[in-house]
Amino acid sequence: MSSCYHCGLPVLKTGFDTVVDTETRVFCCAGCQAVSEMIHSAGMGRYYELRDAPEGFIPEDMTQRFVEYDENFDTYAEIFDGVAATTIYVEGMYCTACSWLVEATLSASPAVESVSIDPLSHRVYVEWHVEDLSLGGLLGLLASVGYAPRPLSRHASGRPEYGEERTALKRLLVASLGMMQVMMFAIALYAGDAQGIDERMAHFLRLVSMVVATPVVFYSARPFFDGAIRGLLALKPGMDLPVAIAIGLAYAGSVYSTFTRGDDVWFDSVVMFVFFLTLGRFIEMRARQRAVTVADALKPLMPDTVVVLDGDRQHTRSVATLKVGELVLLRPGDHIPADAVIESGETSVDESVLSGESRPQPRVVGDEIIAGSINLDTAIEARVTATGSSTILGGIQRLSRTALHYRPAIVQTADRIASYFVFVILMLATAVAVAWSMIDPARAFVVTLSVLVVTCPCALALATPAAFAAVNSKMASLKLLLKNSNSIEALARCTHVVFDKTGTLTLGKPSITKVRTLRDGLDEAKAMQIAAALEASSSHPIANAFKDTETPLKALNVSVLPGKGIFGLVDDHSWTLGRDPDGDETTPRSAEAAMRVVLSDDEGPAAEFVLQDAVRADAAETLAELRAMGLELSLLSGDGSDAVEHVADALGIDTWHARLTPADKLDAIQALQRSGARVLMVGDGINDAPVIAGADVSIAPAAAAEVTQTRADIVFLGDGLSPVASALTASKRTLRIVRQNLSWAIAYNIAAVPLAAAGMVPTWLAAIGMSASSLVVVFNALRLSR
Repeated sequence: MSSCYHCGLPVLKTGFDTVVDTETRVFCCAGCQAVSEMIHSAGMGRYYELRDAPEGFIPEDMTQRFVEYDENFDTYAEIFDGVAATTIYVEGMYCTACSWLVEATLSASPAVESVSIDPLSHRVYVEWHVEDLSLGGLLGLLASVGYAPRPLSRHASGRPEYGEERTALKRLLVASLGMMQVMMFAIALYAGDAQGIDERMAHFLRLVSMVVATPVVFYSARPFFDGAIRGLLALKPGMDLPVAIAIGLAYAGSVYSTFTRGDDVWFDSVVMFVFFLTLGRFIEMRARQRAVTVADALKPLMPDTVVVLDGDRQHTRSVATLKVGELVLLRPGDHIPADAVIESGETSVDESVLSGESRPQPRVVGDEIIAGSINLDTAIEARVTATGSSTILGGIQRLSRTALHYRPAIVQTADRIASYFVFVILMLATAVAVAWSMIDPARAFVVTLSVLVVTCPCALALATPAAFAAVNSKMASLKLLLKNSNSIEALARCTHVVFDKTGTLTLGKPSITKVRTLRDGLDEAKAMQIAAALEASSSHPIANAFKDTETPLKALNVSVLPGKGIFGLVDDHSWTLGRDPDGDETTPRSAEAAMRVVLSDDEGPAAEFVLQDAVRADAAETLAELRAMGLELSLLSGDGSDAVEHVADALGIDTWHARLTPADKLDAIQALQRSGARVLMVGDGINDAPVIAGADVSIAPAAAAEVTQTRADIVFLGDGLSPVASALTASKRTLRIVRQNLSWAIAYNIAAVPLAAAGMVPTWLAAIGMSASSLVVVFNALRLSR
């Protein structure tokens, strides 16, 4: 017994066969035969070749099509810890089914490590093992299932969306011209039905309508058919399937009626339907591009070229070719192209893009300068220390890109609901067709088309991802870097905010106000040198107080015990710098937010340093905003009681605890969680890792150099604390808009389905309703980016 060419089931009944590629293929039923013919007519016959190929197989011609990308690998991809990463723009990816197909296709390859998709921007972020699969082979995987992949250059600022927009505009123009012409002929036919018309003239008008409608269906509506076919091939039908069925049936029915001289044709409804759908998708595309543009606000204007010094000669080269160790010339007004150290000259730089600090920062010989900042005063020469993705800016962009493409759990849930809804639509349309064939067979076809169109789940599928894409863009513009997109939902549900003190409520830039030695034979200068040697490699905010102290000493075997201090060998002597091991308050209460750090060894305390750290200028205002939101505030710190109480009193925090280890802080947070609280931890994401991990969601302030190290869910740059309130406000607005969008999408379908099933919604009005519902959802979501 032979098997079906399409589905592989046994062929029980003959008569269903077709010549495919000069070979006769046998099918088990008319349905498989029709689907196969549709696949081949769309130019996707390669599906059958790939279906029977081994897992991960890529046809050689597919790989060869993209071989030029392998030759320019560094332009489009980068490698971290042996894993390559690239961002690919995938044209034609419109719905959740498309996203699923792209992800499933790439994930099927053993070489692919991870796939993250942002369907609104049509970008796919892929990490894979390049030794097992070339970049061209990766692109070939996507091309093999009918998509047009385009890897994005790491250096160029071009926008591939513009090419897609031009194509979409052409399709819209063809649809609009076709609709105007067909409607003119339709008016004549409607008038003829009412007043009488010669049969030959009516037939001629139908023929002309068919000629005009044909390019609208096969050119303007092609994206819907392509999307529907891809969904069928992957057995994951998406939003395009009911739309494609409606367009195809209406057009085919009209053509059949034209040549058989039937009673009705629906060319006017077809072209109007395609026009409104194409218009809606075009407006939606522009809205998506607007969201992507706002997200790019985090990226500074990077130069395309740089002046490289080679002895007495100067060469102007592409920034992409810059290497570590090269000497570059930076003139006033130049954007700094890489992380570097100044070797000649003094200047000031604008680092506002990275740190949020609007004031120019002075830089002298030996100081580091960061890629993306701007040289302001005089020409300098600098030695390159890091380029491209290895720079601090590259790390920040990598974190932002990862979060942008990561799909939160709430979005994935909405995607699954929308995908199931397609099956419900198809079953509902079938039921309506059967019912109307018994009630009024003449209207069954038109009513079924209206049901297919009006119930398309575009609004439902866009409701959640559109809102999250918009809030990602807004947070990027506020210098808030999301490392975990699930944090938006967690933030919105928080009831308690717990703050660390040093570097969080304070600036984390302490200065030494007093040095006191506690034993004979150790003077203040020597104590400062020992402390500076211990703190030389530390990233803790307290270490900043010792950075300006010059010391000939070097610390060996340095280690950090969170909550205790830093340990090391200096001149073969073991020293500890941190909290007083005895925990005694030997310093009298101060009116200032002072803290005490003790240098000790095996014999006990040897010296004491009194440090002062200024409270962030907007801390009081920010905490007042949080209280207005109904949030409970508390302060947990490892510093002494005097300093902690002073900051708590100054900021109006009633609940505070001092001299806590990270384990103590974690216990306090878990106690809140056991009482039913949802806890946001705002603190040092580098040193308080257990606390950060234990909270429901976490935010950390960070200088640019610390962004890639912190373990927090969200990082904010700058000296202000206001981004914490901004993040909470934006997250609450996001969930509110998600609820609005979902409510609108569900209410629209509940209202529209009965009307369409009752035959009260013409096909053109169904197209307007479906397009309008999608636009309402997108524009409502875009309010978040304002």
